[in-house]
Amino acid sequence: MGVMAGVLRTGLPLVPRRVLWSVARRYVAGEELSDAVARIAGLRGEGFGTLIDVLGENVTVPEQSEAAAREYHRALVALRGCDPRCVVSVKPTHMGLLLDRALCERLVGDLAAAAARDGRPVCWEMEDSPTVSATLEVFRALRPRHPNLGCVLQSRLFRSAADARQLLAGGPGLSVRLVKGIYIEPAAVAHVAAPDIARSYVSLARLLLDGGAFVSLATHDDVMARELLALLDERGLSRGPLEERRYEFQCLMGVRREFAQQLRAAGHPVRIYVPYGRDWHAYSLRRLRRNPEIALHVLRALLRRDG
Repeated sequence: MGVMAGVLRTGLPLVPRRVLWSVARRYVAGEELSDAVARIAGLRGEGFGTLIDVLGENVTVPEQSEAAAREYHRALVALRGCDPRCVVSVKPTHMGLLLDRALCERLVGDLAAAAARDGRPVCWEMEDSPTVSATLEVFRALRPRHPNLGCVLQSRLFRSAADARQLLAGGPGLSVRLVKGIYIEPAAVAHVAAPDIARSYVSLARLLLDGGAFVSLATHDDVMARELLALLDERGLSRGPLEERRYEFQCLMGVRREFAQQLRAAGHPVRIYVPYGRDWHAYSLRRLRRNPEIALHVLRALLRRDG
């Protein structure tokens, strides 16, 4: 299975888009905002919180960033009648981080201000290691004017503990989504072994929670989840009204649904990440390369197509 999955991951870019979509639609709401709104309404009806992301990154001209920002503003309007507490998640290079820093800050600042009028948080995402410093510089520049803006840290990166301490020193009200990180990074800047990434994750969660931050624990890992739940219990953070807690779990739509249901049934706040957009193909390739089990679903779809 390991060899076959590896071959599949290597050949994924050659898979016809139609076949890939037959698998990816479990993890992507669709190409249109209406697709995402429908998924969000369903998840909210099941008792989950939601997080919306317009797929796209590494734009090549400023007009693409401006178009992406307009789509986010459309989403803000649509979400008012769907989920008033849905978080908006934004990728730095989708907003032109690598093209024009001033444009990037303006677009993200305007989006955060518009979201704040609805009482809605915005999460400033994190991409590969070469963009981390610039991403955090934009966050630190905008945070004083936009307290509803949160950020992301990746446990894979060596630098994340120092980044967490610096962010905590910026004052109260910090909100951080903690992820392992999906980008393949060189051993010079990142942990490469899964146990090391997991240990770093739990250590970062402890640092951020003890520092008073609100922490979104993005994971589908059973072992790590047990450690995180023990950490929350030790600090008395898993008691009291859900809306007053300083943490939540976050899961990807379509990934280990039973895991999210179990956490919610146990009384923990759980938010589901709902991506949509025309750029679903690149997003799907990244996810599928990281998950050999899903790669086998692609093989089955190919066999059904050819059979």
